[in-house]
Amino acid sequence: MTLRPVGRLTITMFFLLIFWGVPLLAQDKHIKELSPVVAADFGPISPKNTDTVGAVILADIGDVHFVGNQHNWFSYVYQRHTRIKILNKKAFDLATVHITLYRPSDDQEKLDKVVASAYNLENGQVTEVKLQKKDIFEDRERKEYTETRFTLPAVKEGSIIDYTYTITSPYDAFLPTWQFQSERYPCLWSELMVEIPQALFYTLVKQGVHAYAIDKGSEGVNTYRMGENNGNPMTVNAAVTKHHWVMQDIPAFQVEGYLFCPENYVDKIDFQLAKTYDGEQFQDYYNSWKQATEQLMTKNTFGATLDDDDPSVKDCVKKAVAAGGDFAGQAREIYYYLTKNFTCDDHYSMYMRNSLGDVVRKRSGTVGDINLLLVAMLRKIGLSAAPVVLTTRDVGFNLANYPVLERLNYVIARVRIDGKVVFLDAAHPKLGFGQLDGNCYNGHARIISLKDSGSVFLEPDSLLERKTTVVFISSTDKGDEEGTWESTLGPQESYELREHVGEGGERAFFQNIQTQYGEDILISDGGVDSLDQPEAPVKVHYSFKIRSGEGEAKIYLNPFIGTGVSKNPFMAAERKYPIEMPYSSDERYIFNMQIPDGYTVEELPKSAKATLNGNDGAFEYLIAAQGGMIQLRCRLKLNKANFAPEDYRSLRDFYALVVQKEAESIVLKKN
Repeated sequence: MTLRPVGRLTITMFFLLIFWGVPLLAQDKHIKELSPVVAADFGPISPKNTDTVGAVILADIGDVHFVGNQHNWFSYVYQRHTRIKILNKKAFDLATVHITLYRPSDDQEKLDKVVASAYNLENGQVTEVKLQKKDIFEDRERKEYTETRFTLPAVKEGSIIDYTYTITSPYDAFLPTWQFQSERYPCLWSELMVEIPQALFYTLVKQGVHAYAIDKGSEGVNTYRMGENNGNPMTVNAAVTKHHWVMQDIPAFQVEGYLFCPENYVDKIDFQLAKTYDGEQFQDYYNSWKQATEQLMTKNTFGATLDDDDPSVKDCVKKAVAAGGDFAGQAREIYYYLTKNFTCDDHYSMYMRNSLGDVVRKRSGTVGDINLLLVAMLRKIGLSAAPVVLTTRDVGFNLANYPVLERLNYVIARVRIDGKVVFLDAAHPKLGFGQLDGNCYNGHARIISLKDSGSVFLEPDSLLERKTTVVFISSTDKGDEEGTWESTLGPQESYELREHVGEGGERAFFQNIQTQYGEDILISDGGVDSLDQPEAPVKVHYSFKIRSGEGEAKIYLNPFIGTGVSKNPFMAAERKYPIEMPYSSDERYIFNMQIPDGYTVEELPKSAKATLNGNDGAFEYLIAAQGGMIQLRCRLKLNKANFAPEDYRSLRDFYALVVQKEAESIVLKKN
């Protein structure tokens, strides 16, 4: 059976339910078609559904069932009917609908029965403007995918839009994801009905926090036409499993800060094929990571070509390791050869778009193309290397105990060198050897190998960023203060700064710093060290001058120059979802200031110490004035990156103290 290529989906807060294990309840009647739009529909919406401006989804109804196809098997039919009330122009984008279809050279997905209208209330009468067939457009999105789009006409504030369409697909490995909750708009009614012949068995993955108004299962019998046998139509009677879900009055998802992927938490259902039955025997599909590994290693677009005797790969290795050396040296040469000479043009596909030979010739490709080439090259020099598949933070979570391949979008390389395991990613040229982009630290990842496959966990908590900033200020004869500023960054911030400076240049980088300071502080002699040394920490440094009026009676100075926490990132009173920071951190700030001649310290902030939930974090603020100098040592440390919702209040209060202390000023008084 042909499986549909992997797309981009996400998951969290799940449970697994195999369809053949659904408890069978009394037969449930499906909701009838939506009633016609009438004048009353343009009236006020219930107050609990207007907290999100823009639009209200009045109804979103999906139906998935199966029909027989020409391959003597099943195709699924996905029907969708959506009705939305546009409250203001902020939601006009909802009037444009995008539908992506998988369209290889054969067995293409089919879109039909597209019907759409915009309704308005004019002089007490409902008017309807229908979508014309000529206003439906199709574009080639990428090699085997097309996008159909249409924009409903006559849409204005207060309009109701209504559209339906049907997709027929022979690719049954994944059924369409159904999302009950919108990230932007409240929904009054969201409904999904499925009817699946008991020749197909799916793993059902639910997530979300809202209760179902309807959650019922039943079974029945249906007849399917399965192509022809000796020129005669062939029909099959099959038992079917049915299920019906409804959510009602679902609020829009409130996107909060420090949340990598909202789709991890919205109410939705995913389906992945687990087993098929052809009338004689069962066949498992991705029921375990062991089975998924075996299938991935036989795919031409993934593992089947890693050990091929491709001369172009051998030539690539020769160019990369011309100097020879030990395994560690050769691995570094191969890695940096790829980062400097190959370009990743798609960071969201773990599969190969081209053969390894084509990748070598084109010197570009998907993250799958480049990092699978890296694995193949490392194997050519005799190292034990394997691909590692994962889901990046911005796409969603990956399950550790069950393979849902449609969620996987990224691949890196694992290599053993002198007994040490190293993870590599050649798709990001600014990364150092053995370093991964923070987007990869998303929990479970899976080594794909027929010899030593297994799970690894790339947790944000394990990613520690140490940063040290040192500021020194002295006085000039004119009464101005001048100083130096220097900050040494951790691996992730160093990588991010290399990316940033690589795009805009050092000049623009320091111009932006000057803009943030305004006219009171002038910077000069700026520099960024180690930009071209990806394994070394980046150091940013510059000189500055603080403008002040000569002979002022008092000088007010905040010691946190160019750094510090000026605003509490956690302002909401409550929080429903976890707090997801990119890494744990340890930031140190050292401030030394020569007290200007003719001045004494009138007011100095008090030293302070605080801890967060015992050992989750700590804040230390130590300041003193002696020997003509003011010295400050400040340290803000978070020992983990992810916090549970119940930790939110303590985290908010902790940062409130940090903001308060770092806002306090030193006051100097003229003698």
